Amino acid sequence: MPLLNVENLSVSFPGAAAIRGLSFTVDAGQCVAIVGESGSGKSVTARALVGLAGDNAAVSADRLQLDGRDLLNLSPSQWRSVRGRQIGFVLQDALVSLDPLKTVGSEINEALIQHTDIPRRAARQKVLDLLTSVGIPDPEQRIDQFAHQLSGGLRQRALIASAIAAGPALLIADEPTTALDVIVQAQILSLLREMKAKGTGLILISHDLAVVASLADHIIVLKDGAVVETGSPKQVFSAPQAAYTRALLAAIPSVQTKGPRLTAGMDAETASPIEQAPSEWAALEARALTKSYEGWLVVDNVDMKLQTGETLGLVGASGSGKTTLARLLLALQQPNKGKVFLNGKPWSHLTERQRRPLRPRLQLVSQDPLGSFDPRYKVIDILTEALRITDLPKREWTARATQLLQFVGLSETHLSRRPRQLSGGQRQRVAIARALAMQPDILICDEPVSALDVSTQAQVLDLLEDLKRQFGLTILFISHDLGVVHHVSDRVMVMHAGRIVEEGPVDTVFAHPRDAYTQGLLAALPRLPSYEA
Repeated sequence: MPLLNVENLSVSFPGAAAIRGLSFTVDAGQCVAIVGESGSGKSVTARALVGLAGDNAAVSADRLQLDGRDLLNLSPSQWRSVRGRQIGFVLQDALVSLDPLKTVGSEINEALIQHTDIPRRAARQKVLDLLTSVGIPDPEQRIDQFAHQLSGGLRQRALIASAIAAGPALLIADEPTTALDVIVQAQILSLLREMKAKGTGLILISHDLAVVASLADHIIVLKDGAVVETGSPKQVFSAPQAAYTRALLAAIPSVQTKGPRLTAGMDAETASPIEQAPSEWAALEARALTKSYEGWLVVDNVDMKLQTGETLGLVGASGSGKTTLARLLLALQQPNKGKVFLNGKPWSHLTERQRRPLRPRLQLVSQDPLGSFDPRYKVIDILTEALRITDLPKREWTARATQLLQFVGLSETHLSRRPRQLSGGQRQRVAIARALAMQPDILICDEPVSALDVSTQAQVLDLLEDLKRQFGLTILFISHDLGVVHHVSDRVMVMHAGRIVEEGPVDTVFAHPRDAYTQGLLAALPRLPSYEA
């Protein structure tokens, strides 16, 4: 008998079918991976399997059994006994999933109290062991911290620790490594392999096909709620039968894709490329930049030059100081030492009043557009809010907002939608459109595609390259995804423990890394295997 048996699962919402006729099994010690683009039904499937599809969801199946137990007609209290004890569930968005009023230790301990017989006096050590197992450094310190005090990678690891605390027979992991750098990702994948070896069944949902290839025994490819291909990793990756699967594989950024577009094209409005005016200065320069918090050195004596017209990649592990460096460059924080120069002129050491007229020239595209948008605003409000500080007359705002959406491949119909009515890729496009509203010279992109599936990621990466040429943009591209950075960047800087440990042309650094830390990053990068014919 399989650990999980799913036959003809269907999930629908009023007016829409999300999953249609999905069937698969998961054995003890087996990993089944579900892949597909945003909106294909992956997360809906995961939620249906743990009784969290939603009150307005209609879930049906010919069979839905866990270790022989029927899951179709469980009461809410019965589901609560199943979740955590028999099925662990790891969500993608750890900040939303973790209780903001509880410390990490309390969150994990709650799972132990609810689902195990561990004595309370032994619970703290068990929590520390769990934090260590998922690669969290300094667990004695982290155990008493709240979710907002942790980086995205640390939060995700804490969430995984909570999900596996009671030793469930089946673990459903929905994008468990999306927010993690390659070194921590390798630790989590190693942990999941150990759990498999001990007999835990695993359902892995991921848009990272290299991660899927490294862990999965069986792969299901979903599109629009239906299975378009299924098979072993060798079958799916070496000889994909469906055109959709081939398109997903072609969209993966790598050294082979550098130069050509990842997608066939976009319905974006085009314009003549802007010629870059030669400049004797870097577009953005940092000199001996240093930032510390309560004695903790986050950015340590960093020198950086972002040359006009280039894309500079910045990579490093979670907590290496990348985002803090970006905030210093944007003058959203002040350095303890050092200075930032914008087009060769003072920037960081101006007063905010002096900086205000220059701010439109330097814009941010963040990792989490949903968190940066006012949920009460419609897209037109988000865009016109940015247009208010330009010289454009109010009567022209709607036309300009429509034009901005066209630049990023969206239509006028999106103006009336709110952020939660948009897909992840659409929200990221709106975030880019908002940044373009200021007519900037420089875009600082902080993990702009880390939360996107591979096909949507390809669209956004091609879009950024199109916009760079069309508007003469200079881009600082921050990411923990080395394949993405290699694809988009002209040069790359590697950051570790607040310092720049290596920099140079991206092809040179990736082919011949000098620093041991860079070598470790590249060695930990998951790659699609090459199968013999």
